[in-house]
Amino acid sequence: MKVNRKILWIAGFYVVSFIVTLFLAGHIFNYDRIHPSKNQGDTSLIKLYVKTSGMLINEMDGYRQAMDAAYLRDSITPVSENKELTLQVREPVNSVRNIRYTLMDENNAVEIESGECPEVQRVEGNRETRITFAADLQDGKEYCLNLTVEDDKKQTCYYYTRIVTGNDLMAYDKLQFAMDFHKATFEKTAASRIAEYLSSASDGISNDFRKVTIASDSETITWGDLAPEVVGEVKTMVTNLDNRVGEIQMIYEIVARDDSGNDYNYMVEEHYSVSSDGSKEDLLDYSRTMEEKVNERSFVFDNNRLRLGMVDEDGLDIRVYGREEPEETETESGAESEDSPAEKEEYNTYISFEADGGLWVYNTRDNILTQAFGFEKKSQGSQRDASYRKHGVKVLRTEDNGDLYFAVYGYMYNGDNEGNFGIEINRYNRADGTYSEMLFIPYHKNYNMLNRGIQEMAFIDDNDMLYLCLEDTLYRFDIVMKTSEIVMEQIGSESCSISEDGQSMATVQADESGRTHEILWTNLATGESRTFDSGKERIEMVGMLGENLVYGIGRSADKDGRMETLYITDFERQVLKEYHVEGGYISGASINGNLIEISRKNSSGGDMAMDYILYNQPGAQEVEVADRQQEFRKNESWMTISQYGNKAPVVLQARAIEAYRNTWMDFRVQDQNYTGYMVFQADNILKYPTFKEAYLEALENGGSVLDSQGKVISRPSSRAAQKDLNGASIGLAGEDAVAQQNAVLQWLMAYEGISGSPEIQSGDMLENMKKNLPDVHVVDMSGIALEDALSMVSEGVPLVVKNSEGTWCVVEGYTDSTITVADPKDSTAVRYEWDSVVKGIASSGNVIYSYYK
Repeated sequence: MKVNRKILWIAGFYVVSFIVTLFLAGHIFNYDRIHPSKNQGDTSLIKLYVKTSGMLINEMDGYRQAMDAAYLRDSITPVSENKELTLQVREPVNSVRNIRYTLMDENNAVEIESGECPEVQRVEGNRETRITFAADLQDGKEYCLNLTVEDDKKQTCYYYTRIVTGNDLMAYDKLQFAMDFHKATFEKTAASRIAEYLSSASDGISNDFRKVTIASDSETITWGDLAPEVVGEVKTMVTNLDNRVGEIQMIYEIVARDDSGNDYNYMVEEHYSVSSDGSKEDLLDYSRTMEEKVNERSFVFDNNRLRLGMVDEDGLDIRVYGREEPEETETESGAESEDSPAEKEEYNTYISFEADGGLWVYNTRDNILTQAFGFEKKSQGSQRDASYRKHGVKVLRTEDNGDLYFAVYGYMYNGDNEGNFGIEINRYNRADGTYSEMLFIPYHKNYNMLNRGIQEMAFIDDNDMLYLCLEDTLYRFDIVMKTSEIVMEQIGSESCSISEDGQSMATVQADESGRTHEILWTNLATGESRTFDSGKERIEMVGMLGENLVYGIGRSADKDGRMETLYITDFERQVLKEYHVEGGYISGASINGNLIEISRKNSSGGDMAMDYILYNQPGAQEVEVADRQQEFRKNESWMTISQYGNKAPVVLQARAIEAYRNTWMDFRVQDQNYTGYMVFQADNILKYPTFKEAYLEALENGGSVLDSQGKVISRPSSRAAQKDLNGASIGLAGEDAVAQQNAVLQWLMAYEGISGSPEIQSGDMLENMKKNLPDVHVVDMSGIALEDALSMVSEGVPLVVKNSEGTWCVVEGYTDSTITVADPKDSTAVRYEWDSVVKGIASSGNVIYSYYK
């Protein structure tokens, strides 16, 4: 009896386990069909604005996570002479409970003051509060203003702007000019007045509303025959402001009717660069882009061409995937084979593309176009929020059945991650018409930096491992386990090149002597690698051309980078193109799109004409996008699909479903492990191993040099008009080289407030500086022209140089025509003519040392 009970108990246990397992399996496998949609409605977070001189500017979106404010430069806010700032509050759902502020230095490293704003009050129908700063704000200096808002549900959000004060900023004048110009563009009678500010450049764009510049004609800038009307508010942001220039951005929505009576809506973004001397304003630069808010009316077929509308063609990222039906085969009797496995499989081709901030998938067989993702609003009539400009979409992997994996990255406008900033990994299920979140990776800096890395490399391999480039570092994420590891650092350097599809990279390998002897080409998607070895010769990597590698071979004895032969090869080492110079050699080569530009010299070292190789990648996409002119809207984008489509497609929208688990992972880019330097340019960040490389990049292309912790240490391209460090007198050293070093070091120690006498341990000035200046970071700037290195002096740091006589000296100041040099040879500090000093330092090899704190 007991045995029977035991048997029944065990049998019952297995039956119950089977039922539970069956239920759970069914729940998981049918999750996409049965689970409810997640929230994808209107934004619910509080917004902050700045009110200045009656103008509402600098909209601030709320972040659910604390951000690195040093990297956020979306807006800069002018502060009045009385150091007061007015904030206006918009409360879509919840109300403000309190607002706290923290004023930080420009690097967001040192707190200057903090406090709580007065209670929000209603002023002229709007909800407002203010900040009155107690700290002594320096004119023209930027500060980070961090705001923390707690709502009546005790939820916290973070808001960021930068502030600047100064009587000579002319902020109101510059803003008013931009606003007046903006209004004038909608008035045909103002065309002649607008023309006075336009450039006469020959490359003006006059047939395309998608991109208008200061070189366009006044007819195009005033919208031609489009006759648009502004919908809702014009959101105005001040993105840069100093005593010379104000840079202003405007984002707004317009509606325009075509010749058939159909209304189309567009998002418009304008950029102004305005100067002011207090009496007159001038337009230094202007640009305007517009993009259609695509919907079911946007897509129509005409002779196998699908209208996409006025979209950004550079950002379409078209993918053609799926399984194409093979050609029919016949048996020996002439009949089709009934046993062919092709008849048992479903064949179809899918085309995905990105437009209007969303992802679209076209099912070619069924003529169905599905919006696989989009930040949509609940109310059809509500205005599109400008924050959609802060996010991007990237396809990471496609499947033969039409499914795909994609990333939504940047600011999350709505949904479960509303207010968060980072990378949301999603899977689109074509059969069920749904998409669901698989992983969320937080990021704490800014959109441009995030976008730059993702465009460089982002994909998911067949093992569900996500490869992602962030700040020139390649990470591998396990989507299931929510873990990450670093694959490679500094992939943006010259020693590494990434293929066009972003799934493989080639790196240069050097031996102990520094000779580059091989290139390692790794396909990260498959894990396969190929080595290209030059034997005893030198190998030079030119870069990746599409999915192929370009490299050259030169003799090891040649130190000038010359190459004897240039190769284009595929991953299987098959040479697709071989090039060499008759009667000369290749002195350099670079890749520009699908064009290889080759510099050549003859056997005597004389320059030869440039040569070019135009290489078209085999197996290019069958889908092409071309412009098509329309009477009112001018140029539009149409997708040519040779074998598909002959009528308007059925337009559907995928349903967002809640994730079945917590998708958030703990992640932060590993800045603390990086020991090099960074260049911050217009929200982009580049990494360099040496200060000199970073300095030259910022000098040539603008931007600031940052240390590994993100602190600004130099602004090479923005040198002050004049500077005098007012250092101590320099000691007399005469002809003795050691005494000269001693005198220079003593000057530096006195300038930095270091007591004692210098310790001279070698004849190396750089090493002696490091020894005697322990609290600063000494850098070698040798090779940079003195006039370019003077930006360090404008930052308050001297330069140690060798003059034309080989004497160690200190450069301690300059004007527009002179440079002050402290010379220990005769114990003088003299203002010399600018050119004579620059040439004198150059004659000694531009040996220049400096430091930063």
